[in-house]
Amino acid sequence: MKKNEDKLETAFAAFCRNAGFRRTIQRRIIYELFYEAQSHLGMEDIMAKISLKNPELRQESIYRILNDFEREGYIRKVEVPGVKKYEYASEKHGHFLCSKCGRITDVDTSDIHLPSTLSGACDVSITFNGICPTCAKKNKK
Repeated sequence: MKKNEDKLETAFAAFCRNAGFRRTIQRRIIYELFYEAQSHLGMEDIMAKISLKNPELRQESIYRILNDFEREGYIRKVEVPGVKKYEYASEKHGHFLCSKCGRITDVDTSDIHLPSTLSGACDVSITFNGICPTCAKKNKK
């Protein structure tokens, strides 16, 4: 456990140094949240998890830190119709949005190639809509 904590602290220190941020407990809590996250987090999820570690952290501060982290490329805002969540900004990928339960799943889009006429595109967002396997099973019953 200590090794993972050291790895997290080293990554956080490097991130703050590169971004020009002071290392504060508030930033550390939010950094850790996304460092360990394996899913897309909505504001309700973020607020609930943060309140367990630091109930005094105000919502305005959280939004400001999220905006700073997004600007620095550490997290990415995922906005699909009716849903706004945040995710750790790993490799580029698309998303699948289930129209029944609203769950967002990452989709590998590395095999999708843009036509040469669009080669200047710097940011591409791909969202597939449909029914996830879990909801599809429920419908069959």
